[in-house]
Amino acid sequence: MKRFFSTTAKPVEALDSVGMRSLATLLVLAQLPHLLHLPIWVSVVGILIVVFRLYAQKNHVSRVYRWALSGPVIALVAFVLAGLIYWHYGYFLGRDPCVGFLFLLVACKFAELRRQADATLLMCLSGFLLLTQYFYSQSILSALITLPAVFALGHALIVTRSRTTRQPLKHNLQLIGKLLIQGAPLALLLFVVFPRLPGPLWSLPEDAQAKTGLSDSMSPGSISKLTLSDEVAFRVEFNDAIPSPSERYFRGPVLPNFDGYKWTTDTIHRQAVPAIADENSLQYTVILQPHRQRWLFALEQPVRLQDNEISFQQNGVSMHYTADGQLLSRTPVTSLTRYQVASQLSDSYSVHRKPPRNTLQLPGINTRTIAKAREFKQRSANPAEYAQNILSWFNRENFSYTLTPSLLGDTPVDEFLFQTKEGFCEHYAQAFVVLMRAAGIPARVVTGYQGGRMNGDYMIVRQSDAHAWAEAFVNGRWQRYDPTAAVAPSRVVSGLADSLPEWGALSGLTRGESNWLTNLQLRMDRMNHNWQRWVVDFNNDSQQGLLEQLGLPKPKLWQLITLVLVVSAIWCVFIVGVPIWPRRRRRHTLKPAEHAWQRYEHALQKQGLTRRSSETPNEFIDRAADLLPEHAHRIRSLGKALSKWRFAALHSQEEERIQKSVAVGLRVGFKRSTAK
Repeated sequence: MKRFFSTTAKPVEALDSVGMRSLATLLVLAQLPHLLHLPIWVSVVGILIVVFRLYAQKNHVSRVYRWALSGPVIALVAFVLAGLIYWHYGYFLGRDPCVGFLFLLVACKFAELRRQADATLLMCLSGFLLLTQYFYSQSILSALITLPAVFALGHALIVTRSRTTRQPLKHNLQLIGKLLIQGAPLALLLFVVFPRLPGPLWSLPEDAQAKTGLSDSMSPGSISKLTLSDEVAFRVEFNDAIPSPSERYFRGPVLPNFDGYKWTTDTIHRQAVPAIADENSLQYTVILQPHRQRWLFALEQPVRLQDNEISFQQNGVSMHYTADGQLLSRTPVTSLTRYQVASQLSDSYSVHRKPPRNTLQLPGINTRTIAKAREFKQRSANPAEYAQNILSWFNRENFSYTLTPSLLGDTPVDEFLFQTKEGFCEHYAQAFVVLMRAAGIPARVVTGYQGGRMNGDYMIVRQSDAHAWAEAFVNGRWQRYDPTAAVAPSRVVSGLADSLPEWGALSGLTRGESNWLTNLQLRMDRMNHNWQRWVVDFNNDSQQGLLEQLGLPKPKLWQLITLVLVVSAIWCVFIVGVPIWPRRRRRHTLKPAEHAWQRYEHALQKQGLTRRSSETPNEFIDRAADLLPEHAHRIRSLGKALSKWRFAALHSQEEERIQKSVAVGLRVGFKRSTAK
């Protein structure tokens, strides 16, 4: 037996204006997160293609417009755009060119939309384009930006798949939200128990992007440029005590090579075995921002967490210690990297071999500095006293600490020490090392970060905390000397802003202000940090720790599968049973006709007909009869009988007769609409 409300007409393949608008909304929301990191011309072209297609849909376009939207022309346009992408980047197989081409390709697909199959493919491509934003950022803001596009995807799916009638936008959004809420617990369960892989599921060739932060070289002015940036360099989570500001020297690149103007790192880094951590060592976790260099930052002096540990791996990052006290990664840091490290807070460390020769090399161009070194050496009994005499001279003379020092010429150290006497940390570190080498004492420049600001339970170290200091080989140990502290002691104790006359040029975060904007930025950073810690960085160790807290230490695979199946079954029964239970309880209080009418409405809902909140029963019946003309007579006759029973003044016998006839008619109609 045919169903009472069955239709034999096939769904219309062509897309109408409502479907086009819903797909355009989805595409724009998928394109929106990419506008900040794609070239301007790519964003403009992609959006113009969407606007052009909507214009052609709304207006009666000419033959030329229809020709421009044909398949061969769109394919030719896509080919030309691929060539422009290659011309702009100089390569094609990489993150940025591939995402840019996908951005334009999806817009071209929208331009040639004709059928239902095209809409389905466009929705899949838009979803994939939306996911590619996580190649650039995995912050909580990126996740929140995804939500409107998810609702738009659901709305487009409902609109393009509806057969008879469409529900209001509010109804569709409520349905999508309900489905998301119902699916969220299952998604959370799978997130917790699904096996964690040590690395990403895919990788792309590296893009030729500018490196950020400290570099492998230093010259006058290079560190001061970073001071104006409040960009986060890394964050630190301390297990126990937090070091004082004067102890926060995060060691980075070591620069022993000097050509008279620029300091550079060694090209070959010899591995070494540092001391083993003891009960006095400070253990902490560093969450390093991508800087596209190899060095990892650690408090001076880094030590081993395990015995015989030279090279080790954490969270998919292979790292090792070097003879000059650095902690290096095997590959450049191109993504957010978390690693655990320990340090003994000390301003010196011992070595078992002689200092390298390049820590004594000195070009002879700064003759006045070399002569001054001889003068200091004559008044010093040993290297330690010699170094203190230099620091006292910096403190005694009229040296100033400034972000805008005078430009230096061909003899930069001579001009700084005896003419300008103004500079930033790199000027003082450079001058100190040159004076030490001029006296035959091995010395080198060390760059890194000094300072940091606590934000809740973790510390933020920004690019504005970049610093340079000196290291000299004194009494068989590499001793840290910070000549900047001799000129501006507040730089080390209370931060950069308190030591600079140009503090107004610094951002509010760098100055340490406590206004509403700074507090909002810190709250957002804390939110992103927790998101990164508990969601993005949820690795195998975090998973095992959470499962142990839930009473499942080291579960086997079959146990996890059983857990997922059982919890999923219970949840499905719950979400299905909760809406049914109140309806079953109400059945006993309803009259036969009212109960049958509810079942009748439910059958119509399966055919895409839902009674609107503003509709009377008669209006709903008339609309249903118009949309289902093959059943119009039955629908209208039942509607008239129902209206008479509800609203007309009837005798008890007549009311009982109409009530029974309406109830029987509705039951018969329901059975015919569901029986085969």
